[in-house]
Amino acid sequence: MTVPNCENEALLNRIRQQIKDIVKDHGAELVDIEVVGSRNQPTLRVLLHKQPSVELKMCEKISREIADFLDIEDPLAGRYRLEVTSPGLDRHLVSNSDFTRAQNRLLKIIDNNGKTHKGRLIEWNDTILFIENRKSIMERIKRIEIAKATIEVEFKKRG
Repeated sequence: MTVPNCENEALLNRIRQQIKDIVKDHGAELVDIEVVGSRNQPTLRVLLHKQPSVELKMCEKISREIADFLDIEDPLAGRYRLEVTSPGLDRHLVSNSDFTRAQNRLLKIIDNNGKTHKGRLIEWNDTILFIENRKSIMERIKRIEIAKATIEVEFKKRG
């Protein structure tokens, strides 16, 4: 669980700016960073994205470079664990970058009223998503009314 406070956000923003280039040098995109876990054993989680996928070897290389950088700069007081990973499919879509990566993907959206919408993300802007459901009907969903949006797993049919 991330512990939100102004001091924590300022620290994360400083670290984010400093490690963005390390991630970019490996052809990946820095999705987010967060501090999770307890105050006694925090984990600095670095979330990456790369098309078509994030590979373990790339995460290992980036992790080593970020660890070396953090050892020199030492922005985090005390002991912590570093975790470099992909966001995973179950991560909530929130930012414009999230929706850009989800373009043309099948989404599951739960609105503030608890209604579930499923469809392919066709278009979006700062205020509205346009998804095409199974019946080829275009739905408009206001972003402010979204409680949770995730990418659905799609399996390719064989044969």
